[in-house]
Amino acid sequence: MRYVLLSRTWIVLITLSCLLGALTVSAKDGRDFSGFYTISNVVDQGDQALITLRVQLLNHSNADVQQAVVALRESGGGQLGTFPSVKLWRNHGELRLTQQFLVPKRELVNWQTGGQPALMVVTHAANGQRHDRFVQMSGRAMLAR
Repeated sequence: MRYVLLSRTWIVLITLSCLLGALTVSAKDGRDFSGFYTISNVVDQGDQALITLRVQLLNHSNADVQQAVVALRESGGGQLGTFPSVKLWRNHGELRLTQQFLVPKRELVNWQTGGQPALMVVTHAANGQRHDRFVQMSGRAMLAR
């Protein structure tokens, strides 16, 4: 009887360990990058607006990132533009980037009413495979230097 109880306890512990390990792996892939943004210098141009987008991005990917491009995308998926290429972005490091973009006015209104700009970190593996990773953004004030 005691052997059966001990066996069941081990099975439960092993199952829980596997489940927790799977959750940890999937959580890491979901938030490799995060950041804060501000929008300024908005110039109305009809159905579009010229804006200055300033971002502070943090690398949580557990790796240094080389030759990355940070791309701004429309909520529908199309690319609005990119920031200058980043040669090296250290693990747990931050980037501060500023760039002007011409964006559809509906995107700007979305960002001003609770949505966030869709930023992607685009890298290429040694074999040439492209990797696009989402940046979790927040519209609050950026950290001081």
